[in-house]
Amino acid sequence: MYLLKLFNILVVGMSLALASVSDQRGHEVNTCTVMACGNPGLNGLPGRDGRDGSKGEKGEPGISVKGQQGFPGKAGPPGPKGDQGIPGLKGQKGEQTAVDAVQRQITALEKSIQTLQAELGKYKKVLLLQGAMKVGGKIFVSSGREDTYSKGKILCAKEGAALASPRNAAENAALQAIVKSSHAFLDINDQQTEGRFVYLNGEPITYTNWKSGEPNDHNKNEDCVIIVSNGLWNDLNCQQNSLIICEV
Repeated sequence: MYLLKLFNILVVGMSLALASVSDQRGHEVNTCTVMACGNPGLNGLPGRDGRDGSKGEKGEPGISVKGQQGFPGKAGPPGPKGDQGIPGLKGQKGEQTAVDAVQRQITALEKSIQTLQAELGKYKKVLLLQGAMKVGGKIFVSSGREDTYSKGKILCAKEGAALASPRNAAENAALQAIVKSSHAFLDINDQQTEGRFVYLNGEPITYTNWKSGEPNDHNKNEDCVIIVSNGLWNDLNCQQNSLIICEV
């Protein structure tokens, strides 16, 4: 009885010693009972490196660090051309259209101004002559000089005008006021047909104020017409000198 008790004590002591060694080797757990492990002094079976133990708690997530962007890869081949889309709605007229319209208006105004300036220039040239008088839609201007009929026509033409040719009594009176004590050529003649007096454009005259006994074609060479100081008309040699009066 005593020996059996002593044997049990020895077995327990050996078990404790083996358990201590197992803890020092990584805390391996020997699951055999004292009686099943065999004779004292024999090594037990190797443990499973803690795989039979309980799973530990999940640790905190680590710090995420974004790496640097890599070099771009080689471009791939172009894809197939897509179908043409539906045309969009036509937009409203842009500002350029309005600008073009304004520009056209400006161009038209500039042309009108140029025309007016040309007309004004023509009147200015005529008014440089002395003795201007306005009657109805005409302006009569004296050159202040006497010359032949043909030279008088040239003088007036250079100023954009023509020799005076009264078409009514009012215009005749205005010419009389300019003539005063002299006489002046009218743009009336019968050079083409004797006795048939016409205006410069070839039309027959529609108004006359002949002096009594005139025209008489003295010496067969009086083909031009003059107005004298009393406003009456007389035929005269075209090569003689007379006051030049222009009309616009």
